[in-house]
Amino acid sequence: MEPARLAADFARIPAARYPRHNARPRRLDWSTWPPTPGRHFGTLVSAVDADGNEVGGIVLPEVAVPLAAHTGWNLRHPDIGGAEQLLMFAGATLPFARTRAEREAAGDPRASIAERYPSRADYLERVRQAAVKLAGEGYLLDDDVPLSVAAAARLWDHFTR
Repeated sequence: MEPARLAADFARIPAARYPRHNARPRRLDWSTWPPTPGRHFGTLVSAVDADGNEVGGIVLPEVAVPLAAHTGWNLRHPDIGGAEQLLMFAGATLPFARTRAEREAAGDPRASIAERYPSRADYLERVRQAAVKLAGEGYLLDDDVPLSVAAAARLWDHFTR
């Protein structure tokens, strides 16, 4: 989809900052010197679900059973200058509120962690099932399933503190 179409999706998530400018590389005509700029290449981005997570590709356990939105982009912090510039090779994590009350106070339309998962054990079992599914499809090794669950346990502990 066109990058500008995602702006509304992220505008509704508190603390999310979506890039106002997206790269639009141009073709160069090398038959002249210096080369002259030609038309723009198409620039597309992945569609996202209601949580702000991408819907395409291989869905990793932390996206299949989310505690946050995970983006493939991040903007520079205003304190270091260049607030509208993309940080290269750095994504962002936009955690869900812990409870419904926190979610409503923040104006976050995404369900809270407590609204999604009745317990830590339930969350970890869902992560395990997502990892087992990926292993069955050949995208994870069987040995990676416990590692996925352990990483998810650390995320749970961090986001529910």
